[in-house]
Amino acid sequence: MIPQMDPRHQPPDKAGQLPLNPAQDAAAHAPGTPLLIVAGAGTGKTKTLTSRIVHLMATGTPPGRICAITFTNKAAKEMARRVGREGPFLGTFHSLGARILRKECRLAGRDPNFAIFDDHDSFDLVKKAVKAVLPPKKDGENDGVLAKKNKKDTPVYFAKKISELKNLGMLLPEARPVPPEKEAQVRRVFEKYESALERNNAFDFDDLIEKTVAILKTHPDVLKKYQRMFDAILVDEYQDINPKQYELVSLLAGEHRNLSVVGDDEQTIYSWRYANIKTFLNFDKEWKGANVHFLEENYRSTGTIIRAAAAVAKHNRFRTPKNLWTQNPDGDPIVLFEAWGENEEAEWVARQIHSLRAQNKNADIGILYRTNAQSRAIEQALIRNNIPYRIFGGLKFYERREIKDAVSALRYISNAKDEPARERLEKNLTKRRFAEFKNKVAELQDPARFGAGAEKIAPLAALKLFLETFGYFEYLESNFANSDEREENIAELIAFATDFKSLDELLERLSLLQAADEIGNKPIDGREVNLMTIHLAKGLEFDSVFIAGVAEGLLPHGRSLDDENALEEERRLMYVAMTRARKNLYISFYGIPSRFINEIPEDCIVMAVEAGAERDPDNDGYGYDDSEAGEGHERFVSLD
Repeated sequence: MIPQMDPRHQPPDKAGQLPLNPAQDAAAHAPGTPLLIVAGAGTGKTKTLTSRIVHLMATGTPPGRICAITFTNKAAKEMARRVGREGPFLGTFHSLGARILRKECRLAGRDPNFAIFDDHDSFDLVKKAVKAVLPPKKDGENDGVLAKKNKKDTPVYFAKKISELKNLGMLLPEARPVPPEKEAQVRRVFEKYESALERNNAFDFDDLIEKTVAILKTHPDVLKKYQRMFDAILVDEYQDINPKQYELVSLLAGEHRNLSVVGDDEQTIYSWRYANIKTFLNFDKEWKGANVHFLEENYRSTGTIIRAAAAVAKHNRFRTPKNLWTQNPDGDPIVLFEAWGENEEAEWVARQIHSLRAQNKNADIGILYRTNAQSRAIEQALIRNNIPYRIFGGLKFYERREIKDAVSALRYISNAKDEPARERLEKNLTKRRFAEFKNKVAELQDPARFGAGAEKIAPLAALKLFLETFGYFEYLESNFANSDEREENIAELIAFATDFKSLDELLERLSLLQAADEIGNKPIDGREVNLMTIHLAKGLEFDSVFIAGVAEGLLPHGRSLDDENALEEERRLMYVAMTRARKNLYISFYGIPSRFINEIPEDCIVMAVEAGAERDPDNDGYGYDDSEAGEGHERFVSLD
């Protein structure tokens, strides 16, 4: 028997694509029965799925009768580029739903020129519905943002419940049982909100799938039409599918059963978007007679990185057993660094980047972290070291709304003549609340009370005054779906403020950091360093990857420690982060090392040893000084 040549040593085809390896080829040319392609990280899933589309067309399926569904427009465009032909539907779940609704919207009480409301417009309708349903407040009760609100009475809470109803068809179980009257309130708010959407001849983003599914389920003739419109259904990133999306796929493929899906259960990291790993794991049970093919050869990473990531993944209970491997060289071991605190960790990352750039000025580098708040220390270290960077898919730390609000308050406390700070507080947090804040600031700084020349308010006291006077955490919980993330950013600012004795010193440092960022953070030679959360890194890859803050409470996140399912998702996040690296992987932590580090085989990892490098026991990012060495501040600092 002649062994098959490694496709990497065969010439590319006319489109520049390398030939399929045996596993990819078998999956691309599998019979038209339900097909699950379990594709490990870096194994060529997009190439295989597009090859299957080409195979379907080549074997007689008309291009216009093929429907390939993705989760992002970027993925759809990439598939279209690779297929190289017009005809198949290549788009997201939501674009498919919108296409069907343009034709069938009258069955949902809309005209064909309906609007699609974004999150902001939808949230405005939710707020009006909540106001119409909840009992009016008594005098002085829940007065503005100052009062401590019940989280279950906020528009954010009801918006989340409405989304759950549309994506799941039910309310998610609460940590504590929901009183019947609260569930009744949710239903009434939902009805008010739905009536408002219909009155506006609009759908929200969730409707594009939920209303499409409702129409197909309640109108058999319409369902039959769309079942016969598509002879083959293909789904990319199947591990991310939620219940309503699954229902849509099941309805469309229910007659011909020519369904092909590809994904990696090891990369199921979007449960907060209602993805359920059991949908992936149960595919062959739901679709009797399904073929299951495995793509296990990784083309992206070194052998060491692949062995380490696979070893971590195997500690999960809910997974499809697979054997990820590569013909790539083993490469360098993974480097592990233990820091005193987040500032020393960030400085170490910056030094390693300088070393990598010295070897290759165009080095492709990504820095990954679990929460957005972690970017603060890393950004400041990069600025100090004149390393250009960008925040992928988000804002730099000091550009985030909640940080700008807090810094504006600090600026006003320091200088009451600061008009931009005053205007921001009045605009974002109301003039009435600002007036109370202004009076409190004046009282604290009154010379008659403290005597002439009294020191200005300290940084932590200033932040406490801002947060309490404006009821800022309650304000975030009432107005932003990602309030937890925004609160973590505020907590990070508080932790940073503990390094400063005076407010003026803190504000000066912030101003200098921002000025240095604006002046020096422009790429001169080579690329910017990419900073992002692990969630945003999915689908990307870099020559060198730094995973920062791999410690208990961060990765895995503190909210997951008492929940087995959540803990397994955190482990999948670690797997995703590790498999973004092609050549070099660096892991750093401070505090208690993550359990995931202990799951990496010893022969895959080495501790960082820097000859002559100074340690930073004060965790200020500048090495030793003359002060007494401490142990680094805690990440979340109490204001009391």
